[in-house]
Order: sequence, then C-alpha cells, then structure tokens
Amino acid sequence: MKRTLISVLAMGLLVAMLLGLAIGCQSSGGSVESKDIETSTGGQQENAGQEAQQIEQKEPVRIVTSVVGGKDPDENKLFEQEVKRLTGIQIEIIKPPSTEYDQKVATTLAGGEKVDLIYTGATQFEKLFPQGFFEPLTDRIKNSEVLSDPNIIDPKEWDRITREDGNIYAVFNKDEGGTLPIVRWDWMQKLKLEPPQTLDEYYEVLKAFAEQDPDGNGEKDTYGLTLSKLYDIQPFMGVYGLIGKHAQDDNGQWYIPWATDQAIPVYEWLAKLYKEGILDPNFATNTTANERELFMNDKVGMMVYWAAWVGMFNDQVRSEEPNTTFEAKGIEPPKGPNGEALLMAGEDGLWVIPKNSTNKDLAFKFLEFWHTEEGNILGTLGILDNDYKLENGKYVLTEVGKSHAMDHGAPYPKSLKWVNPIGTPLNFEGANQIVKKYAKPQTARADTADAMSIVDKYGIKAVLGELSAQDAVKAMRSELKSKGYIDIE
Repeated sequence: MKRTLISVLAMGLLVAMLLGLAIGCQSSGGSVESKDIETSTGGQQENAGQEAQQIEQKEPVRIVTSVVGGKDPDENKLFEQEVKRLTGIQIEIIKPPSTEYDQKVATTLAGGEKVDLIYTGATQFEKLFPQGFFEPLTDRIKNSEVLSDPNIIDPKEWDRITREDGNIYAVFNKDEGGTLPIVRWDWMQKLKLEPPQTLDEYYEVLKAFAEQDPDGNGEKDTYGLTLSKLYDIQPFMGVYGLIGKHAQDDNGQWYIPWATDQAIPVYEWLAKLYKEGILDPNFATNTTANERELFMNDKVGMMVYWAAWVGMFNDQVRSEEPNTTFEAKGIEPPKGPNGEALLMAGEDGLWVIPKNSTNKDLAFKFLEFWHTEEGNILGTLGILDNDYKLENGKYVLTEVGKSHAMDHGAPYPKSLKWVNPIGTPLNFEGANQIVKKYAKPQTARADTADAMSIVDKYGIKAVLGELSAQDAVKAMRSELKSKGYIDIE
C-alpha cells in the first residue's frame, strides 16, 4: 500500500503539532492519538473562560505575520477575538501570501507603513537590521516579569541575540528545534544493524539499506540515504567540526566552513555513496516532500530532517496502517576522531517592533502574553470553543482543532515552563534530546543564502562526479571571494 502524504497544509500543521510536544514534557512515550487530554495546568483551566479587563485603544495593534494566527481569514478573526478576551488587547492580523512575505515585510518597513509588530526570520532580520527600522527592546525586556524570568527564557538566549551596541531588538517567537539523522528503525532491527557511530559505520548501515532488501519485496529498489540538494549534510560535516553557513576565524575573517579543504572528505564520501547507488540519485533536484515520500513509502532508510518529524512519521503511517511495522527513530550523528559531532539548530523566528509604531506599549504587552501559559496554549492548541474545549478537567480537541494539529504560530513554545497537555509521540523525545545535545545555531548574514547557493552548486557537482571534491571546493572559494561573500580564499 502506497502511503501518501496528506495535503501540504495539513502536513505542515501536523509537523508543528509534534514540535509543540517537546519542552518540559514528562509524559510517557507512544503514538499520539486524537483524544481527550488530561492536563495538570489547573490554573489555565480555571481562567480559560474568563475575560481580561478591556483596554481603551484608539487603534488595534497591527501584526504582520506568516505563522501566528488562524488558518484562514475567518479564523484570524476568531484569533483576534481570543487575544482580546485573554489580554484585553485589540489586534489586527495581517498575513501576506507566503511567497511574497519577505518582500512585503521589506516594503512595509521601507515605505513607512504603520504596523506595530512584525514576524521575521533571522536571515531577513540580518538584511533589515542595518537600515535602522527596529525599536530597541532591551529595557522593556529587563523590566518584564515574563521575559526576564530565567525560568521562562534562558538568559543565554538573550545574550545570543544581543547586538554589538548592547541592545536587543527582537523577541523570540518559539523554540525552533533542529535536524538530525532519522532512520527506518524497523529496517535496522530487521537487518540486525547497530546504530552507527562513525562515518565508516554510517556507510555500512546505508549500504545495507540499499543492498539487503529491507522492504522484503525481493527487488533492489531501495536507497540508503536521500537528500534535498546539500541542505541536509550538517551531520556529516560535523565529523570534521564544520558548521553550516558563515563563520569567523580568530582574526575576525569571514569564511564558509563547507567551502574549506576540511570539507573535501565529506564530498568524497557522498560521491562514493552516489557512485555505488546508495544515495538517492535524484538528490540534486529533490524537494523535502520528495524525501518524505521516499522515507514513508519504503524506498529509503535514512534522511536528515527535523526532530519533530520523527513522531509525525510514526503517527502518519500508523494512522493509515495500524498493523504496520514502520518505525522512524532519530539517531546520534557520526563522530569524528576526537568525538566531534554537530547538528543544525533551527533559525530563530523573531518579533520586532518598528520604530514608527504608534502602539509600542501594547505591542510589547502582546509579546509578554505570547510567552505566558495562556499565550502558549493559544499558540499551540488554539482558540477555546473552536479548537478545543474544557470538559471535566480535560482538554478535548474539537474536529477543527484536530485538523489544525495544535499549531497557531508557536507549536514549540520558547518557555522553559511549558508542558504540552497532549503527551509525547513515539520516539520524539529521544530525537529532541539528541538535538539538544549536539545542535548549534548557524550564523546567517544578509548574503548567506546567496553564498550557500554557490556551495550547493559546486558541492553537487562533486557528489555527481562532475568535479573532484578538491576542484569543487577550490571553485566554491574562488566564486565566494569574487562576490565578497568571504574574506579569505
């Protein structure tokens, strides 16, 4: 039976549901089912139906976002009403089309349009920050009982996004998780394979997936590893201590670690996998949806992907085939000679308040709310009586809530106090712990995306055998230097 992915919208929602189950969750393992949900957040239950004192406003807090809010214009209105009920603040959600979002944010700021809160990724933040659009939030954060609470947000996180002038210009949206190697654990067990610890051991496991008929159909129609271009190779680069995107050396010179001579053995290793038919031959053109299809439909034994998908893969396949042996599981990355290993932490999603906002106080009040328990419930479960109900001390997802998969903008809250009342999906907690142990954030500059496209271009040629790894890395550096993306060649 071919396992098909649900629609793109529903899939994205389901991913987010699994992300929301991580921080502080103490429930036992097992697949998550849609069911009545017991919760220990008694205070939240008691206050859930109460309305906050209303605040006099001349105009709503205008929020430009691609992630927070409802799933359609009608639910955006319900979301606005729920925020007002819970905080007394009237907001207006503005959701540009996802394909135009970055451009909309840039033109909104450049044109001086009056908005009060903007959601942006770290890469776009870096592009916009030099233009001086953002209000410093340092004092507001220090004086906030919520955001300055080390039991809610680790102070080291604020240190990480403090700029050279000593100011903080953004507030986190959620915890972004990270990626790691995910394997068909049922194949590992069937072939009696142990979790690999080194790059050589990874090779042997991937070779077995490709050659030992793990799907049991008597045909040689499986691959060991699938990729989407070279976006997913951080675990293998980590063997040599190489982090993705930009980095600075001890002299402050910028370079791309994946374009150094130290990366050559990784490109050679991947080229070996490709030549021997172990690597999915379509890796250079794959989308992540292609990767997921292969993994769920018994065509590939390993992919590198977000930890949240470990549980999602299990729930998705088992919901379609209750008697399946399918089991996805995250495993530790390969280690280098000195035990080195690196995974990729997700890029920060950030809230900024434009300097020209006329509603700065209430905009910041919304950000404080977003990191409270009530805000976490809204960002995950959603809207009371639309997405969930409280019945006899239990959270009960409505049919609408089930379809929204507990994602209303922050499915994985940043708060260290957060305990998701649903529980933990199969094998997700283990994957999450691996990410926490090995993942590091990558450094994004305004030109990082363009720089990495050059790395991709020549790296793919090396894997395909069109260039030697040495020549590919040399070509990367030459073009990166000529375009000003690195300081040293």
